[in-house]
Amino acid sequence: MSTTLDLVEDYYAACGRGDADAVRATLQPDLTHYYLAPNIGSRPVRSADHLARKVRASADRLGARWQVDRFIEQDDRAAIEWAMTWSPAGAAGPIITRGSEWFALRDGLIDEVRSYHQVLSEPSDLDGFPYADQRYSDHDRVSAAKSDLGPAPSRSRLPLIVDYYDACTAADAERLTAFFTDDVTHYFLQPNVGSSPVSGAEHLARYWRKVARMLQARWVVESIIEQGDDAVIEWSMFNKPAGASERIVTRGTEWYVFDGDKIAEIRSYHRNLDQTSELAEFPYADRGFSVIGRESSSIHDAAATPYQEVSP
Repeated sequence: MSTTLDLVEDYYAACGRGDADAVRATLQPDLTHYYLAPNIGSRPVRSADHLARKVRASADRLGARWQVDRFIEQDDRAAIEWAMTWSPAGAAGPIITRGSEWFALRDGLIDEVRSYHQVLSEPSDLDGFPYADQRYSDHDRVSAAKSDLGPAPSRSRLPLIVDYYDACTAADAERLTAFFTDDVTHYFLQPNVGSSPVSGAEHLARYWRKVARMLQARWVVESIIEQGDDAVIEWSMFNKPAGASERIVTRGTEWYVFDGDKIAEIRSYHRNLDQTSELAEFPYADRGFSVIGRESSSIHDAAATPYQEVSP
């Protein structure tokens, strides 16, 4: 088993126990934890001591417990899908919030966390995803979805995902269809507008053609981790909602499962809003991520593909 997975699971077990000392033992003292905004409590946490106190309060007050459902790593980075069981104030019983987090490691400890999830007093998960069949955790079920995905692929799939995103921006349904297996399914985080899963290569291609034209959307790949037949990316979608005077950006993370060089499944974690949604106070420009006014990243020249202008 990966020593990084051991570290992440030790961190979450300590969080669930409310053991501040054990939490601190997994973290660099100057750690920063970023959260997706707008959300309740989305300001970043900028020290191990602060984060240890915060998770202890969540464990004590809300009965919060975490499980790691999926894990992927490459070099000094890792990403997970996770489930948090907790009891919001006034709730009849515990609920499950699901999300995805990216970890940066330094000297064997967690140095940074970037979290993509929704903070709501109702359940939040991937709409229509077969959690039981895929052996993910539940209220009374321990996760059995973690497995060794194997080494990084001999040939990176970053160019393939970049080409896929450029085809989305170009609203090229014929080109998009060629990226998918016939039975591809794209899952989205709920509750969100339009969270129902989209299945089938032609259906998914037409879906992105419609979104690209409706929102004048441009997609950007920001970072990637690859292992075996899986990949996870951080992404940005620049767009202009109906009636808006300026472009906004929606940021999230997506998990890909490949069948050869075809995309067989995508699991997406983000907030779908008519305002910018991104990690609060994250230094996007300094990290080479795209920003408003520069819709390209250090690994994806997305601005080279024109987005679909709406005719006046």
